Amino acid sequence: MSVVALCAALGTPALAQAPDRSTVLPAAAEALAAGDAPRALGLTNAVIAANPRDIDALLLKSQILFAMGQSRSAREASQAAFNASDIPAARYAAAVRTADIIAQDGNYVLSQFWLRRALPYVQTDAEMERLVQAYRFVKQKNPWRFSFSGGASPNSNINNGSSESIIYIYGLPFVLSPTARALSGFTAEAQGKLEYRLFESQRSQTTIGVEGAGRMNWLDAKSRAAAPTVSGHDYDFYSLAVIATHKQIVGNGIRLEFSGRAGRNWYGGTKLSDFFGAGAAVTFPIAQGRDALTFTGRADRSLLVQGGLVPETTLSAGASYGHKLAWGDTVRASLNYTRSFSSGAAQVYSLPSVGLEYQFNRPILGAHLEIGGNYGYKTYNFSPFSTTGRQDRILSGRVSADFRGLSYMGFSPVVTVEAKRVWSNVPIYSQQTLSGGISFESRF
Repeated sequence: MSVVALCAALGTPALAQAPDRSTVLPAAAEALAAGDAPRALGLTNAVIAANPRDIDALLLKSQILFAMGQSRSAREASQAAFNASDIPAARYAAAVRTADIIAQDGNYVLSQFWLRRALPYVQTDAEMERLVQAYRFVKQKNPWRFSFSGGASPNSNINNGSSESIIYIYGLPFVLSPTARALSGFTAEAQGKLEYRLFESQRSQTTIGVEGAGRMNWLDAKSRAAAPTVSGHDYDFYSLAVIATHKQIVGNGIRLEFSGRAGRNWYGGTKLSDFFGAGAAVTFPIAQGRDALTFTGRADRSLLVQGGLVPETTLSAGASYGHKLAWGDTVRASLNYTRSFSSGAAQVYSLPSVGLEYQFNRPILGAHLEIGGNYGYKTYNFSPFSTTGRQDRILSGRVSADFRGLSYMGFSPVVTVEAKRVWSNVPIYSQQTLSGGISFESRF
């Protein structure tokens, strides 16, 4: 042991000569292993006094302080190590160390944040695997769970308007006003959910929480000129709800899920409806878990107050099958049926629909692609604009590209393009929409 290190350990003034870190740090580690944390701290402080940016010494000091029960000081030392270096390996080690200290203190949310800070400095597949496992472990320990997604995109029909300029009602022509026709512009959307785990066992979990969604709109120059009396914000939509979910595994991996929600919607800045509902789903694993068959059912009640609408109830049922192909891609097919009930005859409809999705396992031009389509046939027995009721044929498609290689702190950009076309025997309801944008999603 050097004289400088010995002086530091005994609390005597250090000599001007810098300590030999190659011998002092191993001696400090041995002292810590032997249970002599104060001596180990003194030795480590001697090295740090000579070089406050010594990463190894700062990380060892963090370990010593935590062993002494000084978790806050231990965290400060590991954070100092993170800030002291631009070397990826050093930053990775310091961030992981900080996350570990914070997790052992029970602050799982902050621990997850520091594990995400370590992600940009991963150098090997083994480091990535350890980081993912650590994140999943902390996430499992954390009773709170937060998810968020958002994005912005151009939108060819922000007001859900008609694609026609002239419609015929009982054989008479009517020119649609600019606000009844599709208005184009830009849309920004965001969704968030905060849940708290009330109970968990090996085969069940119960959570409660809140969720919210919002969509803001801005008209482009063409639409502002065509409809100067309205603003894009007249078509903004917001929703806020309390939620509860219970998940259960029964038998040989059969998954049950029961959910309920209640909340309020706003449209154009004023209340649109209060709502409440409940749903259930059961998923059967097939082919040793490679495939899955899911049945769903749901009932919702909306107490509508805008635009002359009256309260309505919707019931829906569906089935979907997911199959993993031999080369790793996944294909899903779905069949759904929805029926509404209301005292307002023009709100009563039935809607059978089919859907198909295909997810590519391997990236194409750097992006993981997913494509999907849906077709539905919506029928109303009564329409004030037609003697034969109303029939809508609805076709929609979606393509998303997930650029996982561009992720930062575990979030990667997802580019989405969506198109929708509605053909209706009542032309005012015929419409077409094209939108696309970018959002960010968590990889963990």
